[in-house]
Amino acid sequence: MHKVSNRFRVKAFAACALAGGTWSLRNLTVEAEPEPTRVEFDPENFVDPTTSTNPYHPLRPGIQWLRAGTTEIGGRKVPEQVTSTMTDVVRMIDGVPAVAMLDSSIDAGEITQVGFDYFALDKDRNLWLMGGYTENYEGGEYTDYEDCWLGTTTGGLTGILVPGVVTMDTPRWFIGTPDPEEESISVAEPVAVGVTITVPFGEFHDVVAIREGSYTDIDNEIKYYAPGVGVIFNDPKLASLHQDSFELVNLIELSPEGLAETSQVVLNMEEHARDVNPDVYGDAPAAERVR
Repeated sequence: MHKVSNRFRVKAFAACALAGGTWSLRNLTVEAEPEPTRVEFDPENFVDPTTSTNPYHPLRPGIQWLRAGTTEIGGRKVPEQVTSTMTDVVRMIDGVPAVAMLDSSIDAGEITQVGFDYFALDKDRNLWLMGGYTENYEGGEYTDYEDCWLGTTTGGLTGILVPGVVTMDTPRWFIGTPDPEEESISVAEPVAVGVTITVPFGEFHDVVAIREGSYTDIDNEIKYYAPGVGVIFNDPKLASLHQDSFELVNLIELSPEGLAETSQVVLNMEEHARDVNPDVYGDAPAAERVR
């Protein structure tokens, strides 16, 4: 990734006490909108994603994160629990291997979303967002789907979720998106490095804070990544629709049986996607578990 002068200026750090002793960045000012950097996508530069060499987002199958906090539904805050699991389901997207991470959201005690993202890993340790599929639920029943895409072949725009190296000189970058329309393109940039944060799961040092949002309005959320652990805290900003705020409360390693069960959920969802969106999944070869 090319180094340029950082045009994002942190005017002030304010330590705001939150649950578990977490603090968040406040009073941030964004100067003139910098043009995001696009890293060349070279299929020859990619490796097995399950080698998990990105320092801020583990990709090793079997890792499971439990994060808890609140979201807004109908203008009121409700408790939210998000479970994320690295599966061992891998498929080729745009000529590179990508591994699926399964997410499920429970809002006010009711499951509302189940989905997965496909991540690829290049030799520079950059973690790329390559595709995904999300199902919405109400009253325990499937209602519809969103974010159904598999790389550029289905009209998406691949990009980097988390770079392999993040400093305050790292320029704003593109994140992958299923919709390449300008107002839908997601971008990210660093706002702090070397942060120490305490969440219910423990105290973490050398945390990197990354601001994410749309190309036209980056003020959506700040994610705090701990080395070797991943996202430990999500801090919503003005552009956040549901004001999702959550912290890491547990991190476990699934048993082989648990991993198999979770991976099967992804495979079953892909079969459902073939029915509800054949334009994306109809001709796509089946994904496979890497054992």
